[in-house]
Amino acid sequence: MSWLISAALISCLLGGLIWKGYQLSRQPWNLPLQGIVGFLAFALIGRILRDVVGDASLVRGGPVWSAVAWHAPTSAAVLSLLFFFDAATLPRQVAKRRTRRNLLVLLAAEAVMIGAAALAPAPMSVPYMSVIYFAANTFMGCALAACAVSALRYARQAERRLALGLRVAAVGFSLTAVTSGIFAAIDVEYWLTGTLFMDIIAVNGTLSFSGIVAIVIGLLYPAARMRLAAIRIWWRQRSAYHALGPLWTALHHAFPEDEFLRASTTPWDSLRVWDVHRRYYRRMIECRDGLVRISPQVAELRKHRAATTPLADLINEALQTAPADHPEQRRAIPLAIPEMNSPRDEVDELVALSRNFAARSQLTSAGRTS
Repeated sequence: MSWLISAALISCLLGGLIWKGYQLSRQPWNLPLQGIVGFLAFALIGRILRDVVGDASLVRGGPVWSAVAWHAPTSAAVLSLLFFFDAATLPRQVAKRRTRRNLLVLLAAEAVMIGAAALAPAPMSVPYMSVIYFAANTFMGCALAACAVSALRYARQAERRLALGLRVAAVGFSLTAVTSGIFAAIDVEYWLTGTLFMDIIAVNGTLSFSGIVAIVIGLLYPAARMRLAAIRIWWRQRSAYHALGPLWTALHHAFPEDEFLRASTTPWDSLRVWDVHRRYYRRMIECRDGLVRISPQVAELRKHRAATTPLADLINEALQTAPADHPEQRRAIPLAIPEMNSPRDEVDELVALSRNFAARSQLTSAGRTS
């Protein structure tokens, strides 16, 4: 199961790196995007190295160089995340200056980790392992605390949906910063006494994991909300597109010259989900144009029909007669106009008319066959 989780994490990091790396190639001057790409790249390197060289911890032991191999890029990933927040909330030069200062601190922490591994008398030296962990936990604790401050600063500048996600992420950053500090204290205790308090480690590990979950939820929440809203719009437009089919088909058969030229004629055009928006508006406009063309015949029929005659029946009857049969009637009249003048209401009105038209056409066809 652990290998499956690791493979899924690597896949997500790699996919995100390819996506954001492509965006960065088009906007190389974008500092926040540089921070995100750096975070994904270093996190991916750290995850791969952890799987390749093996895990090492104070509890289970392990080669000291294994601990350095994945702690160094993980610390760099945290610094990249801090750079993202600074670049998104501070002036460009200020963000660069803070990052250069933070980079010196990172290099100092990694020098301590490398020095401890180099000075270790044996590959499995536990005391030197505690020095490596202390340097990594201390740096990441400070960097995560700075991320919490920057996330709150970003939240004060952001719109409501993004601000909520950033505040949740700030709670997660604060929690992981505290747990990193506790781990650093445990490292010192272990270096001095050689003992570990397993209950404290278990509780602290759970809190650290909870903080990471809060960070992920907070950072993904705004994007997830936007995607869900986009999916709802896509589904509503797709449903309306198909619901307008009966009315559009009849009007298109009567007035084929009103059809818009397609922007794409590939076989995949109708399968692309991002193409629904364009096809939806095109069909709505073509239905409205067709109603304008048929409206003179409908107006003529209304003079000889009961006032309660459904509009769908009038349109169906008018479509049975060629427009050229009524040369004297040229003035268009409004049809299927909603009470509220908004695009949503207009579409709802056209959809209702199309459904009534389809139902009336089926009844008419059934009456003829019987």
